[in-house]
Amino acid sequence: MQVFEMVVLIVAIGVIGGIISDYLKRKTVIEKAAMADGMGVDGQTKKKLDIYLRKFEDMEKRIQVLERIATDKGRDLANEIDSLK
Repeated sequence: MQVFEMVVLIVAIGVIGGIISDYLKRKTVIEKAAMADGMGVDGQTKKKLDIYLRKFEDMEKRIQVLERIATDKGRDLANEIDSLK
């Protein structure tokens, strides 16, 4: 593994960890607030959570692509780009 690939992986892992941590903190705060009100998560909050979840899943897919690019030896990526032409 080259230095550039290692740097990209470390940054990607840090970003993913930060996103997951932030997501879990927000989820916990929302759940605690809902419990304090004596009711479950309302419809509007659920919609917002669904939006964040979809964004999170999209970001996971993008990071998987970046990891593939960072760990690729160049052959697979070049073949895939050529097949798109």
